[in-house]
Amino acid sequence: MIKKKEVTLHPYSSKVTVEYSLPSDQLKFTGMPQDIIERDAKNPDKHLVVIRARDEVAGFFELDESDDRKLYSNNPKALLLRGYSVNPKYQGRGIATGSIYALPDFIRKEFPEFNEVVLGVNASNPAAQRVYQKAGFEDTGRRLMRSKGEQIVMCLRVNPKQENS
Repeated sequence: MIKKKEVTLHPYSSKVTVEYSLPSDQLKFTGMPQDIIERDAKNPDKHLVVIRARDEVAGFFELDESDDRKLYSNNPKALLLRGYSVNPKYQGRGIATGSIYALPDFIRKEFPEFNEVVLGVNASNPAAQRVYQKAGFEDTGRRLMRSKGEQIVMCLRVNPKQENS
């Protein structure tokens, strides 16, 4: 197992190679990182994030501030997490949990103007639902029908960094 503190999040850079294949049972819920990078790397509303474990690329996701997020939240300071995946060679080792635990600090550092992360997790993907819940995401009660099926909308509130007084 990889400890939570060994999992870090980093803004994507074209100097980093993020390329791995996902099995078909996972592709029905997400996209291939290299496809998302190719599609969105030049879009200023899409922020690509690399998950590293022990300094190796272990996963990927996108934080989206486009109008799509308005389907998931009425909060104008919400970011939409999408395209989340962990490289299969790292699955089952605590990367998913560690990366979600690292998310609030990453948001505070890289996107201090935002105070919430929202996502849609497929209703038929209980494993992902458990990971998000375990890391502090809450079911908002909102449901969306998307191309990959019914989505359970979840949110994670990101409190501003506390100053030591």
